[in-house]
Amino acid sequence: MKINLSGQSNKDSFIRNNQKEIAIGFCALLAVLVRIIFPAQMNGEIFWIDIFLFFIFPWLVIRFLLKEKLNSFGISLGDKTKGIVLSAIFTAVFVLINYLIVRNPNLRGQLQISPGIVKSFWIFLWFQLVISLSAHFSSEFLFRGFIGLGMKNKLGGYAIVIQAIAQTILYARSPWLIILLIGSSSLFAGVISQKSRSIIYPFVSMWLISLSLDIMIIRYIHQGII
Repeated sequence: MKINLSGQSNKDSFIRNNQKEIAIGFCALLAVLVRIIFPAQMNGEIFWIDIFLFFIFPWLVIRFLLKEKLNSFGISLGDKTKGIVLSAIFTAVFVLINYLIVRNPNLRGQLQISPGIVKSFWIFLWFQLVISLSAHFSSEFLFRGFIGLGMKNKLGGYAIVIQAIAQTILYARSPWLIILLIGSSSLFAGVISQKSRSIIYPFVSMWLISLSLDIMIIRYIHQGII
């Protein structure tokens, strides 16, 4: 009696050849699911949960499971020319989009902002330089670095789509405008990180875009328009 082991052999070969991508995919899925299933109720909780799930957890995976250097996941300056040029275009385009959205009464009602940063300049400054910077870096590290660059060698451009979908899923319950902005900006940021081999440039762009949007909303609130 002959037993055909070719199917099992092919399966084992696939797993061996894609161990890194399987590990990254599983860990990223775990982080996203935990963030969705156990949503934080307060800004402080959201901050610390995101820092752990999006930065500390993938860093531990890279350091102790994959045993690779962080520069393979975008913690480097990479191609400076491509990074600066593409991030400048990205920032300019989305700042303009934000401006057009905030000017539209039918659209700006879907935007959200923390009440605390509206009332005090010092709270606004603290939020942008500490909370927002840290949160954006953590997100870039998981989505653009861990997923996007981590899977780039095997999946190529598909890794850009995967990381964008993974981040957009977190906002599935948000208004359609937020989902559209997150999805499109994630795709653009993924292109920048792959072209520049760095998450630094999309990180700075994402932070500047978020900062500009907060400033625009606050300006309208202080003028009594919102």
